[in-house]
Amino acid sequence: MFYSISALISIRWGLGQHVANVPIDHHPIALFWKYIGQCVYVLISVLVKYIVGLLLLRICSRQRWQRITIWTLLGVVTVFNMFYVFIVIFQCMPIQFYWYRYSPNPPVSGKCNHSKLATIPTYVSLFLNVLSDWILALLPISVVWNSNMDRNTKISVVAVLAIGSK
Repeated sequence: MFYSISALISIRWGLGQHVANVPIDHHPIALFWKYIGQCVYVLISVLVKYIVGLLLLRICSRQRWQRITIWTLLGVVTVFNMFYVFIVIFQCMPIQFYWYRYSPNPPVSGKCNHSKLATIPTYVSLFLNVLSDWILALLPISVVWNSNMDRNTKISVVAVLAIGSK
């Protein structure tokens, strides 16, 4: 909810519009809320994976490979996102320079990281998020496959668990 609020506030102040259509004094406010949204998004994406992973650990208690898969996935996502959250938070030094960097007379001077330092980890994060979402969505199939249910019930249980993991 906080992520959505920060995104809506940044849009209200001009994010997503052509720069020429946004008053110059609105830029810092829009970029501040964009920055808050970026930080919150990274944290939320990790927490959602943990919640789904912990739920699946309770369901996947019989087969060892499922538990290993979930713990490995959660470990990789955690380690990378600990690195990635620092890149997002400290993309400009000092941090306030992020939202003042396009101002004609910024009250703070600073420097932002090179675009490759932002782009490459973002693509890695994207890849890890997509991969972990697919693994967490498809893992319930292996749990339900050999259960004592009719085929339609199996399909509905797998669909509910898969949708819940997205």
